[in-house]
Amino acid sequence: MTLTSLKSKAKVYTIIILLIIYGAGAYFVGRSSAFGQILKIRKEVPQRAIVAPIESPMPYADTQSGSVISAHVKLCSNTVYGFEIAYPNNWFTTFLTDEQKCNFFAPYSFVIPKDTNENFVPIKIEIMNVDQWPGMVKFYENPNDFRNIISVQNINIGEKIIHKVKASTTDEGLLPRDYDILNYLVFDSKTPIIISYQQLSEEDDFASFEKAIEEIVNSLRFF
Repeated sequence: MTLTSLKSKAKVYTIIILLIIYGAGAYFVGRSSAFGQILKIRKEVPQRAIVAPIESPMPYADTQSGSVISAHVKLCSNTVYGFEIAYPNNWFTTFLTDEQKCNFFAPYSFVIPKDTNENFVPIKIEIMNVDQWPGMVKFYENPNDFRNIISVQNINIGEKIIHKVKASTTDEGLLPRDYDILNYLVFDSKTPIIISYQQLSEEDDFASFEKAIEEIVNSLRFF
């Protein structure tokens, strides 16, 4: 091996060794810098945020009403006439057509007869025409052959104007005399309605029915 060849090989080995040293140095410098950055982050972030798992916000409960209701009532909505009410959760309601939805309520199961003008449930909701409203108010607030008027009150519940009429049956109808009647005439510029209670049996507890119908009236909202 000549002196020139030996010098060439020594030069190549020297370059390789320098590249290895440079690469190793760069690796350790970079690792040290990354480790320092981690330490810096750990100092800036509270310890509980590092240890604790990531917390995701819980989704809102699925609900069909903008109002929070208690557990002892159920909601019923009539999309044809645009109103919603709450009623006792151990009561029943049924309908044959969409127009009849949320119109009939009782603390027992029932079927709807062909003639819905008959008193077959204790609580009934009737949809009225705005043009008919003044005449209906006069009809309900004045005695006739079938009803004696006991009291008339004009009350406000929220923005609703309500006529509360207590009455009793006469001898002229199908029901016995002095059966309780309770009517709430609720005015709305689009869909005024009448919510009524009619005693159908001597065993009916008027106080419980009065509470139920008041709950329905108080929960009523139009949409």
